[in-house]
Amino acid sequence: MVNTLHKQVIHAVLQPVMLRAPSCGLRELHTGSPSRALSYAYHTRLRTNRSEQQLRASNHQPLQLNHCKAARHATAAPFSKAVTSPLPCLACRAGPAGHTASLPVEPAVNGPGLSGMAPSDSEASDDDEADSAVQVADLSNGQTVVDEAVTGYIQEGSAETVLVKSKEEAHEQIEALILSANSNLTLREIEDTFQFPLDRFQKEAVQMFLTGSSVLVCAPTGAGKTAIAEAAAVAVLSRGQRVIYTTPLKALSNQKLFEMRERFGTERVGLSTGDASIQTDSAIMVMTTEILRNIMYRTEEEAEDSSTNRDSLADVGMVVLDEVHYLGNEGRGTVWEEIIINCPSHIQMLAMSATVANPDDLGSWITKVHGQCQTVMTRFRPVPLTWHYCHTLEGRTHLVPLLNSKGTNMSAQMLGDSDQPQQDEDRVDSWLGANRAERRRRRFRREEPAPLKPSYQREQRWRRIPPLHETIEALRERDYLPAIWFIFSRAGCDKSAKQAYTLGAGLTTPEEQAAIMDMVTALKAEQPEAVKEALVAPLLAGLASHHAGCLPAWKALLERCFQQGLLKVVFATETLAAGINMPARTTVISTLSRRRDTNHSALLHNELLQMAGRAGRRGFDTAGHCVILQNGYEEGQVAWDIIRKGPERLQSQFAAGYGMVLNLLYTRSLQEAKAFIDRSFNSYLSGEGREKKLADIDRCEQQAAKLVQQATAVPLGLVDEAAWREFQKLKEQLEQDKRDMAALTSAFVEHRAQTAADTLEKCGLPWVVGLDLTTTDTDMLNLASALAVKRLDPPTDLEEPPTPGEAPPTYYLCLMADNRLVLATSKHIAGVLEGPVARLAQPEVSHRIEQAAQGIAWEDWVPLQGGAQYAQGTALTAIVAARVPPGAAVSPLAGPPELEDTLDTQRERVRAAKKAYKGLRARKDLNIASRQHSQLLQQAEDLQKRASKQRERLDMSLSSTWRSFQDLVACLVACDALQPESLTALPLGHVARQIHGENELWLAMVLTHPAVQSLTPPQLAGVLGAILTSENISKPQVWVAYEPTAQVVDAVQALEPERERLYKVQVQHGVQAPLAIDLRLAGVIEAWAAGSSWSDIMKDSSLDDGDIARLLSRTVDLLRHARFCDGLLVNTQIAARKAMKAMNRNPIADLIQ
Repeated sequence: MVNTLHKQVIHAVLQPVMLRAPSCGLRELHTGSPSRALSYAYHTRLRTNRSEQQLRASNHQPLQLNHCKAARHATAAPFSKAVTSPLPCLACRAGPAGHTASLPVEPAVNGPGLSGMAPSDSEASDDDEADSAVQVADLSNGQTVVDEAVTGYIQEGSAETVLVKSKEEAHEQIEALILSANSNLTLREIEDTFQFPLDRFQKEAVQMFLTGSSVLVCAPTGAGKTAIAEAAAVAVLSRGQRVIYTTPLKALSNQKLFEMRERFGTERVGLSTGDASIQTDSAIMVMTTEILRNIMYRTEEEAEDSSTNRDSLADVGMVVLDEVHYLGNEGRGTVWEEIIINCPSHIQMLAMSATVANPDDLGSWITKVHGQCQTVMTRFRPVPLTWHYCHTLEGRTHLVPLLNSKGTNMSAQMLGDSDQPQQDEDRVDSWLGANRAERRRRRFRREEPAPLKPSYQREQRWRRIPPLHETIEALRERDYLPAIWFIFSRAGCDKSAKQAYTLGAGLTTPEEQAAIMDMVTALKAEQPEAVKEALVAPLLAGLASHHAGCLPAWKALLERCFQQGLLKVVFATETLAAGINMPARTTVISTLSRRRDTNHSALLHNELLQMAGRAGRRGFDTAGHCVILQNGYEEGQVAWDIIRKGPERLQSQFAAGYGMVLNLLYTRSLQEAKAFIDRSFNSYLSGEGREKKLADIDRCEQQAAKLVQQATAVPLGLVDEAAWREFQKLKEQLEQDKRDMAALTSAFVEHRAQTAADTLEKCGLPWVVGLDLTTTDTDMLNLASALAVKRLDPPTDLEEPPTPGEAPPTYYLCLMADNRLVLATSKHIAGVLEGPVARLAQPEVSHRIEQAAQGIAWEDWVPLQGGAQYAQGTALTAIVAARVPPGAAVSPLAGPPELEDTLDTQRERVRAAKKAYKGLRARKDLNIASRQHSQLLQQAEDLQKRASKQRERLDMSLSSTWRSFQDLVACLVACDALQPESLTALPLGHVARQIHGENELWLAMVLTHPAVQSLTPPQLAGVLGAILTSENISKPQVWVAYEPTAQVVDAVQALEPERERLYKVQVQHGVQAPLAIDLRLAGVIEAWAAGSSWSDIMKDSSLDDGDIARLLSRTVDLLRHARFCDGLLVNTQIAARKAMKAMNRNPIADLIQ
């Protein structure tokens, strides 16, 4: 407890300000240590920027202290004497940067600042901010302009955040306004329905909506966009109109259903996700975007037929497009554009997006195709975000700042500047005066994180990887839990949860464990198959694994536990960042790159911010934390590079499909359909947005030219001209020598690869070889011994196809002595062991190694620098690996003598050039000049590349979209789905128009084929599942216990002529739409439709529960479409209805209470 003396000191500092801290750290003033309490009190000192005369002019009026928006509380009390502004926040110990105290005389000016840092005299105010679609590096002072949303700069005037009413009072006011039927509500009336005052950007958005305009809100994750939707809904409901709230995900729709019901009442909110329909006549309907798209098309059809319009949108006053940045999602973005283009003009749209670089483009496009739309853009984060870097050094795990205090560069600790702590102390001296600062440092200073030692970046990366349990402990000690730990691998998430538990990371109290166990027990009683027994023990310890491989019920349990504060660390894949309400105090990023469809690349800025932005719980935390982990492949510099790039531009992914073509031509002529295509966002960006983009490109190119000029001027200001010319000449010579060396090395490696392939062809496999996994240096070979087990066929989808006339590389499956499985090409084989010991393994052992490789998920193969890939072996392969001879026993393969001689000569030239270059660079002035010169040129090159890419996009003709539309029409005509002249839909076209999938024409051909008409409901489900498997399961190695019945196999074989016919038509017209059939899982789907239990179908399966559940759910969706498709035969509709009813049961049924 705080003793009396400290209480008196605290009281003297705080004066008579009344403090209320319902959920933040202010309670530590009464329960924490004296030094910590005094630290809080100290930070409430009022710092002056005004003269005594200005203070007296305030006449001692009451001061309203506005606390940070994160904590949702404030203090307000009259002072007995004049006070100054601004005030720092007590709860988060932030400097005055983020919070203001406004006096009646002159409002305080907010300067941008980070949590825990004080403002600088050089920092600009809100009025100085100028947003630009193209962010340019300002290298004149060595700093980089970084998006403020990254670091939590607060740019807006503070708003009152004190809770002014209870939930019950707010609900009563909502009811009163809705029942008043007032069509002209004011902003103040609507704001009174909230428990807290709205932030400035929220007020601006609501006010724009009240004027009758559509509104686009672009704000960081957690800024409070949903409050805008709730406020607008009050206005719409009071007019007697309905609201449609759309989300991109079913899980997110379910979440919004509960949130809206809590706000507006259960009877007023319904749901429609395809899987579930609840209260479809409700005033507020929550649904997925695909459902709304379908409603709009059906509404057009029924209006065309002059029939009863059951899906009429006439009484809808607002459509909310949540997560509208999904418009840039390849494969799904078209749906958002269809909605915006088709939306009736009388409906106001409220589009809410995460931070993107070009919100004005989206807002202007909505104005053009729908009606007046105003854009509200903010980078305000209610909870500031602090970035950390975690690594191990000298056996200790360190957590150091990633960015400096202004977010303009990496921190001094990351750069290895040992003088930074003294600089921080000097800054404190400037605030307080040296004597008082010295006393505070002596008595109450908290330990500063130690700067990285100069040897940091010279150590091997794997030595710097922080152990899992030590990292968790570091987070716990700093009170950074709960945390979401992002890992881009399902197996990695499960493994980390189990490993953390095994290492003793118990983070829950007995009461929390009991609460978790009660929820698990309830789930076992309802859905025992959903419980992951292997993860129950970690769950009780506060550790969980959340990914798409889990069943919906298990994921829902984890989300409830996390929201109730019962879980402390959740290991999750990136899908958790897609809008699900699971905010944490900290997010941990395990790697800064991920595997894409075709390659492995660094995270995008928006992807990193989507995950990092989950940190910081509004109303609970005064700061959020994002921790970047050191891993074996990336440095902290990579994180800084991603951050400083700024948000990516929102690009249109508009693409026509069979369904869109049929829906448009059903109610429109061909010319009207073309007009629809021309109204796409892609058309706008390449049309009316062209001038704006060209201006941005010009700015990039001009700035690049300026940087080149600066780069030229830099050395002349630091060194003499003759020395610089000599330095540049040596540098150019070194680069040329390196290029020549690389060409010779490549020729040597090519020759060596052919020799290795010929030798292994002669000796046979398995055989012991020596691997050179870099293929970049033939001089200092460090061969790793391995057992080459099998020669593999060259892949058909090489990222870089071989040049014409060059054979594709030969691949080998190898087992290294350290029990790593490696996929290596013949270029990596630098040695072949001679003698009988080289044939190490028996055939059955080789087969076992092959099986181990086949069981490894694609995402678990790790790429190496030289193009090879590796994965960890199994316990069985470890027995064989232990018998592999050491690398020293393998002799390197020799090359042609003349080539080796040339290599030796060139190697000596490179060494001599390096020596001469380093000799000159040892001069301090040349070293500084060279570094600045290179940085400026690199920035200029980056800007030029950005400009070139944007120019290439502009040069692409929009007519490609229309040509693809015409190609789809041609396919539909060729397959008898459309009449050739009138383009009227034929029976097959009517079915395809009512079916939704990646290839609606193919699905319609399957459902109308005679071989399908006589199938039983389970067999029909099995056939449809075979069509859908390739769209939902991407793993090449899959096995299950159930095989399809003969009837399903026969039906699939009967479909092959039709599939072949459609394939040829699509190839002829250049249409790419999936036509795959995969029977591997048809038996499982058939068994589930026939009533088999979940435990039965999952026996002896290589797939996760979530994979099977997703495929079954997608099959149910297709069966639902078939059930209501009036173009199908009655017996097919009946079979679809029965199969859907049999399959739509736990654990795949949506969890709706």
